[in-house]
Amino acid sequence: MRYIDELCPYCAQSFAEGDDIVVCPECGTPHHRGCWLAHGCCANSEKHGTGFVWQKAVQAQPLSDEAQEQKREDKDKKNLDIVCPDCGKVCPNGTLRCPDCGAMLIPFGNMGMGEPPMAQFRPGFDANEDIGGIKSGDIALFCRVSGAHYIKSFRKQAAGKKFTWNWGALLFAPYWFFYRKLYKAGAIFMALFLAVNLWMLPLSNNFIDVYDNVAGEVQHVMKNDGEDAATAVLEERMPEIQKVMQPLMLPTILQVLLHIVAAVGADMLYLRKAKADITAVRNEKTDERAVQFELFRRGGTSVIGGAAAYFLVNILVYAATWLMNR
Repeated sequence: MRYIDELCPYCAQSFAEGDDIVVCPECGTPHHRGCWLAHGCCANSEKHGTGFVWQKAVQAQPLSDEAQEQKREDKDKKNLDIVCPDCGKVCPNGTLRCPDCGAMLIPFGNMGMGEPPMAQFRPGFDANEDIGGIKSGDIALFCRVSGAHYIKSFRKQAAGKKFTWNWGALLFAPYWFFYRKLYKAGAIFMALFLAVNLWMLPLSNNFIDVYDNVAGEVQHVMKNDGEDAATAVLEERMPEIQKVMQPLMLPTILQVLLHIVAAVGADMLYLRKAKADITAVRNEKTDERAVQFELFRRGGTSVIGGAAAYFLVNILVYAATWLMNR
């Protein structure tokens, strides 16, 4: 069954060619998938069990030239995306609530006076708020993922707080920088982390060798002579374990400090990039829709960049390990 020009019972917008439609298995009522996910049930769920069956309201008939043109315009509007200002998720037009964070959304629409369609945010979000010389709406479009977090962080920095805390950078540095397209900072942190890892590698191998030897000897003595004899051997060999462990302390501390530095400075570096890119785009382009497309292109995240950095570091460490063990 085709549902073209029928109305979605939630958003009251007509279905168009290519729409993602969910049909209720109970009564056959069609919905936009975004509307179905936002509400979690059929719009006619109260009628279930009464014998209700959805019926088409629109009869197929030729459209006038004016109606066909309006239909094309409506389809163009529906193909535009909505940006959630709370979490930055890009949702299909017609979605009432963000499927990730539940925020109310308002779709793209014509702004009048011949201007191109623009992103409109949910009520209560001031897209024109000035944060350090850039608009919060531009920040949401640029960050896309976790936009609300970075708007709050940038607001604090604009108020004079230079350093904030970023858990993603703490746990996933240096890869977080590549994920956020901070390639220069990512390359510097990756070189530092790699240097510390290569420093630790022979020390770790030496510690593992000594520890394995001691553990093997203790197990052998325990099996043949009992627990007391094994304890005596462990106490005798403990200074040897401590001796090979001590050189590992300094590079370990440096590695922890690098993670802390990344966590403290990540948002500051990201604000610099966001401000530079947003300012450049605003200076280069005057068409608002073109500005939005360019912010999408320059901003957002790069899973490929983060994954590539991760695999590169591991390949280099593996190659160093192989060379040391030859």
